[in-house]
Amino acid sequence: METKKGLVTKIISDLYTVSCDGQNYISKARGRLRQWGDIVVGDIVQLEIDKPISNICKVEKRKNLLLRPLVANIDVVIIVLAKEPAPDLLLTDKIIIEARSKGITPIICFNKSDITTRTEINTLLSAYTDVDTIITSATNGEGREDLIERIANNIVCFAGQSATGKTSMLNMLLDIKLKTGTLSLKLKRGKHTTRHVELFNAFGGMIVDTCGFSKFELNGIRKEELKNYYDEFYRYAQDCKYTSCMHVSEPDCAVKRAVESGDLDKNRYLRYINIYKELINSRNNHE
Repeated sequence: METKKGLVTKIISDLYTVSCDGQNYISKARGRLRQWGDIVVGDIVQLEIDKPISNICKVEKRKNLLLRPLVANIDVVIIVLAKEPAPDLLLTDKIIIEARSKGITPIICFNKSDITTRTEINTLLSAYTDVDTIITSATNGEGREDLIERIANNIVCFAGQSATGKTSMLNMLLDIKLKTGTLSLKLKRGKHTTRHVELFNAFGGMIVDTCGFSKFELNGIRKEELKNYYDEFYRYAQDCKYTSCMHVSEPDCAVKRAVESGDLDKNRYLRYINIYKELINSRNNHE
């Protein structure tokens, strides 16, 4: 039986779509690989070619794995924000941390620029001096070339809240007709429309369309590591009194001084403290 290496691009129920040499194969998983999470979108797999259903017999080693959305081998995560629903910046910070901890490049994309003032956008993005940012509108096409530049030759995941326009941007980029969501006027909250994770070919790379979410828990991050995922802390941290300074309650902390002077965004720093406390509580809950 012929065996090929391919990429899992879609999973619906127990059927896997695997792309091999430009052809898609509908496949099932052998034996223990049927377990949840053993095969996810983005996995490189060994496929035994058969008709009408092929079989996945092996999953290659992953370079990374995200649990929410559940995807593997991602190069770039584009975190999509918009004026409405109101940006959840704590969620944004957590996705940045998770991405950096797994060797994934985070990018913030402020979408729906056509219904927002540039002052509002710049004010929000000014807190993220350590993160690449893009401004887009799926309605008028603003930022399309910037998005293409980031996507080219990479496997890219769109992430963030519902109704920020992730699927609309995918439609704009690829000229496809995926169903887009609406914003609940009562709750100012997005309604989920993407029900599964799927990879689309795009500009020499691939884009993962994923469902939006409102909650996100960091997995496997130790409180001692947290500061390492804030790149803007680094140039100040070298002047802290203690090399092990966590920039929380230690004396003579250069990061805290930078916050007080306005060189570092205060609200982003306060969210850092919030996440640090969450990690302490999470650890205590599991001891």
